[in-house]
Parts: sequence; structure tokens; C-alpha cells
Amino acid sequence: MRFTFLVLLVAIAAGSLQGQSYSSVVEVVTVYSANELFYLKSIPFDNESPSLRGETRVYKVGMAEPIYTLDRGFDSVETDSNNLVLSNDGEVIFYLIPWGADETKNGLKSISIYRKGKLAQSYSGSEISGCDLKKERCDLVYSNWEQVIDNEKSNVGTPTYKKAFKDGVSQEERFLSDFPIFSFDDSLYLTDSKKNTHRFSLKEGKYIGTENFAEVFTKFRADAKNVKVTLDRYNAPIYLDFPRLQTGTASDTALGVALGMTSTEDDEKFRIYRLKISGYLSKDGTFEIVELGNSDALPETAIREFFRTRKFTPKAIPSPIRKWWIEEYFSFRKSNVRVAMRERKLQLNEQAIESKTRLAAEEIDGRYIPKDLGDAFVELDKMLPEIDRKEISAVTKRDEMIQYHFGLGMWMRNNWGLWGGSRLQKYFTDKGMTHPDDMSSVILLYYWDWLKGDKEKWKNWERAPKQKLF
Repeated sequence: MRFTFLVLLVAIAAGSLQGQSYSSVVEVVTVYSANELFYLKSIPFDNESPSLRGETRVYKVGMAEPIYTLDRGFDSVETDSNNLVLSNDGEVIFYLIPWGADETKNGLKSISIYRKGKLAQSYSGSEISGCDLKKERCDLVYSNWEQVIDNEKSNVGTPTYKKAFKDGVSQEERFLSDFPIFSFDDSLYLTDSKKNTHRFSLKEGKYIGTENFAEVFTKFRADAKNVKVTLDRYNAPIYLDFPRLQTGTASDTALGVALGMTSTEDDEKFRIYRLKISGYLSKDGTFEIVELGNSDALPETAIREFFRTRKFTPKAIPSPIRKWWIEEYFSFRKSNVRVAMRERKLQLNEQAIESKTRLAAEEIDGRYIPKDLGDAFVELDKMLPEIDRKEISAVTKRDEMIQYHFGLGMWMRNNWGLWGGSRLQKYFTDKGMTHPDDMSSVILLYYWDWLKGDKEKWKNWERAPKQKLF
């Protein structure tokens, strides 16, 4: 088995950065208990992963009606992943999220255990492994793919792929390649990157304890097997625009009429009112609003009434799926062109005042903004865990700091106002540097020097003529 992990190079002080993936296909997942007397069927309501959206039904084999249901779906399941397991009595579901877990949210933590359709236990990766993510790198699931798999012999990336091990790989490593997670006799065994094996009871629905992997391997090397899984794949619905009304009218046009406004694309001449709608489109054409982002104070009652009383075109939803999650942005302007243009002038004046305030502010949205390079390094030292600072300082070549451009670099660009305006942005623009990517690159390069012990080198950059800054 191979779990695919997205390794984010930097974890910001408040916690690990969260990731989420999207797919052009969706999978209806069926998982059987080890005794094959029960099975669950998980039906997604979106193509995001990991996600709670969906529904799961648990059946006794031979019965047409489910014995119970869960108001959530399970994703990121493969035929040999063993990360979704049903107990032999059908009452307990064990689920491990292999990538992108949100350790702050029940149901999206690394491990969730359900009993009779209710969340009974949830655990973060650190709670089980004991890993201190501020000081060490460790994974909840053992992975040795790069070390033990012969890519050429396996025909990796081809239709004829079949796992083949490199010469000399031990029986223990072969076992862990196949079974970092497995269940036996209503117990589940999970081995982490430190080769500690954690046992969970599928009868009691809870964590039991931790053993040394060598002991588990000796006891169960012949008993481990994959959970029986079937995956039915369907094309994910794609909506470039919100689905049209069943009358054929474009939804944004009709909503604009209901609000007494005109639907429009972004136009610098007019004051634009923006609205975000998130919710479920059902097979019968109804739409259920779950979230309404209305920062521009459009009439909420009229918006909700519009979606409550209209039916839309749900053609793209695959047959086994009864509803689908949609997020859509709408843009409107006042129907009177002169009013819309006058509003834009007032808006530009307000933005100019706000921008001037941002360029001098010590804090923006409650976050401290460094005033120069040296101040940025002091903040990074405060924010970054010890393990991140050590890994950055261990980078052998200065130019290799480019690897942090989309991790730490993106965080700085977004949170220190390098795009939206801030005193740090002004610090760089005063030096003739105008692009946020260049600004964050300078910070990363000189932070490497800083961590290497050269605390003054950044001052040479600050004193350099504009034409020599890069």
C-alpha cells in the first residue's frame, strides 16, 4: 500500500497548514467487515478531500434497508489502504485520514471512530504517536515506499504496474509496505514512522495501547490482510457557473432581477456588490443554502427567498448521488448606471484612505506587521517551531531556499500584506521592488543567512542601490 502525503515544508506557529485536494472523479466507497456479514456504502456530496460532506449507510448483507446511517462521507480510500474499517458486528467504523487532516475539527482529525452512526472518539496524530511536531518530523502511518520499491521492476506509472521490491528488503519492511494498517479479530493495528504499533478495539471503539512493531510482526505476520473494498467511480459534476433555472434563465440574471440589480462581471467603472452562495443542489432541482457570504449587505431575505422558491438544472449530478455541494460567487451593480458610477467614486476614496492607513499600521487584522527585514527575521524566529528553523538552517545552498516559496513564502505574502498593502510592502517598494514574489524571496534568502549566524548581512541589501537589489 502507498499513502500519498503532501509534505508542507513549513508549519506555521498556530499549527500545521491544512491542505485539501479536488478530483475530477468521485467514488462511492463500499467496505465490508472482516467476516463479510456487514458492509458500509459511503456516497460523497463533493469532490473535495478530506471532506465530511456525504452520507454513509451500514447494511447487513442480504438486507435491502440500512441498519443505520451517518450524516457524513468517507473519502481517500483505496482498495489496499485499510484506512476505513467496519467491525464484525457492523456497529463500529474506524477511519484514518491519510492526508490533510484538520486536527482542530472532530470528524476531520487524523482518526475518527464511530459507533452506531455517532462519533465516539477522535484523535489527532500527535495524541496517538506522541510526536512533538515542534521538535521532530514523524508520521502517523509508516511509509517506506522510496526505500523498498523498485520503480522500474514495478512498472510504476503504467497500466501493468505490480509492486516489486528492491533486492535485500527484509520481511519486516515488506510487511510494513503492505500493512502499516491492518485489522485482525476485531482489533486494528496502526504502525507509525517510529515503528510503534498502536492498537484499537473495533468492539469497544477506542484506542487500547501501543506495542513494539517487532512483537506485532511476530504475532500477526501471517494474519494481516486487506479489507474488502469496492470503488465505483463517476465523473464529478463541473459547474463553471451556477446551474441555470429550469426555465432556462441564467441564475445570476434572475437573482439580479430579484434584488433590483444588474448581474455583471468586475468592471472598474462601477461599484460591485459581491455575494458567495454555498449549499447543496438536489436531484429534484432545489437548492439548500448552507453558507451565505454577504459582506456587501445585499438583502438577505430576498436572496434566501429566491433560492427557496426556484428550481435549478441538476443534470450533471451522477445517478447514485442525491445532492451536490456548490460554491458560487455572484457580482452585481446598481441598475442605474449613474448611481453605480457615483458609488464607485466613493468606494475609491474609501479605499485610498484605508490603503494609507494600512501602509502605516503596526498590525493588520490583529497580526503584527514587520517594519523591515531584520524585524521580519525576529518575527519568524518567534513563529516557527524549532524543527522548522533547524531544517531551514540545514539547507546547504542559499538558492535552495526557493523550495519555501509556496509554503512559508506564500504565508508571508498573504499575511504580511505584501499583496494588499502594509508597512512591510512599503519598505520594499521604497527600495524599488514592486512584486510580492520578489519581496518574499528576499526575506527567505536573508533569513537563511540569519539562521546561519550572519545577523548583519541583510543590512548590506538595505544599503544597496535600487538597481542592484536583485
